Formats: sequence, C-alpha cells, structure tokens
Amino acid sequence: MTGSWKDNFKTSNFWPTHFNPELFIMSQWQSDKETPSLIYLCVRLAVFVSFFVIWILTYTMEPSAGKPRWPVFLTNWGMTLNVLQSFLSCLMLTCAIIGTKVLDNDALKESVLKCYKTYWVLNVMATSVAFTITFIYWTLIYKQTGSYWSTMNFMVHGFNSVLMFVDFCLVAHPVRFLHLIYPIAITFAYTIMTAIFYVCGGTMRDGSRYIYPILKWDQPVPTIGYCAAVLILLTIMHITTFFLYKLKTVIGNCIFGEDSMIPDGFEEQSTKMMVV
Repeated sequence: MTGSWKDNFKTSNFWPTHFNPELFIMSQWQSDKETPSLIYLCVRLAVFVSFFVIWILTYTMEPSAGKPRWPVFLTNWGMTLNVLQSFLSCLMLTCAIIGTKVLDNDALKESVLKCYKTYWVLNVMATSVAFTITFIYWTLIYKQTGSYWSTMNFMVHGFNSVLMFVDFCLVAHPVRFLHLIYPIAITFAYTIMTAIFYVCGGTMRDGSRYIYPILKWDQPVPTIGYCAAVLILLTIMHITTFFLYKLKTVIGNCIFGEDSMIPDGFEEQSTKMMVV
C-alpha cells in the first residue's frame, strides 16, 4: 500500500531516496517485478541508442564555426541529460541481469543499484526539461528565428520529448512532486550561464550577442520576465508529469493488483532496504 496524499509534500521527499531501489530497474508493465527483464533491457537500449545518436549528430552536423558554441544551447543541455539518464538506466539494468542470470551473484546488482539516486535526479530533470524545450521552441523560438523545418530540427526539439514520454510510460519508479527542485536547479544554472556568456562578450556564429531571441541581457526586465515564465512553464510540466504518474499508477494497479508494486516509497525504511 502507498502513503497518504499529504506524504507527497513531506520535506524528506526533496531527496532522491527510495526504500526499494529495485523499482529503478523494472518496468511498470512487467508482471514479475522481482526479476530484471531482458525485453525491458532491449527497449531501454533502443531508447539510449536513439538519444546517443541524436546527441552525436547535434555536434557533428554543427558547422565548424558553431562547434565551440555547442555547449551554450539549452537544447544540447537537455539532450545531454537525456543521454546520461538513459545510459545509467541501461547500465543498472544490464549489470542486474548479468549479476542475477549469468553470474548468479546478487552483489553486482546491489553494487550498481547505488547509482539509482543519480539516475533518478537526471531522469526527473531530463523529463521536465525535454517537455519544456519542445513547448518553448515550437511556440516562441521557431517563429521568431524563422527556422526552417528539418528532420534534425524535429529530432532535437520534438522527438526528444517523444522518447522521454515513452521512457516515462515504461518505468516503474515514482515521480515525486517535490523533485521539482531538480529541473528548477538546472534551469537556474543555465540562466546564470547565459548571463555570464553575455557579460563576457560571447557572440554567436552570426555575431549576435543573444543565444536565443528571448534572452537579451541588455534588456534585463523582459529577459527576466521570460526566464520567470520559463520557470512557471517548467513547474507546470513537472506537475503534469506528476499527475500523469498518479494516473499511470492507478492503471497499473488495476491491471496487476493493488499490491503488485509500491511506487511512492513513503513507507519507513525496513530490512528490505538494499542500498543506503
């Protein structure tokens, strides 16, 4: 059974800790939630490879003059988060399968599951940031910059969210309301970076001082307003994901039974804890 609704807002739930780390190598839709699934691993690998290929292309397809500026784009920050979280997910699941089904040694699985906290933080940031990037790009930036449609353009500003939504639908681990602090933190970090870029005299390939048309630090009032609006949008995206997770849990419980998994992890620490 899960905790009460108010448990979602306990300050302890700011931290990425869960009493059952094995949920982070399981799919919500596998009936056996005690054994790592080879089918699930294949899906996870497909997601990781897709993200990795797109990530590589974002750099290799950038003109030579633009390559030094690759790190300043939020799109590339988001894609890097996507790659890192999907890689850690694959690593944990692969080591768990090798440890339990090949080596018959649970020590390997228990060791690699220590990564689950890092993965969880990266995952929640990647999910909210991907959805926010897609929304902002197609509603604001695409029209203002006069960008043209291309497959690559869609891959980094649309397909990124498609893959993260698939990822969200598959995983068994929870989304916590108070984990909103993590996508907000990465957004603050990016905003500070753009301000430093401007103050230090950074320029884009066309000589412009602006990384994005909504980030004009020589016009601080509207720029800060845009940044505040982005944070509000990011918050809405995370809250939406949280409620979608609750809906997903209800559907999962209807299919597999109320006690088939314990998604929230609000229960007290017990002897079942494997990783501290």
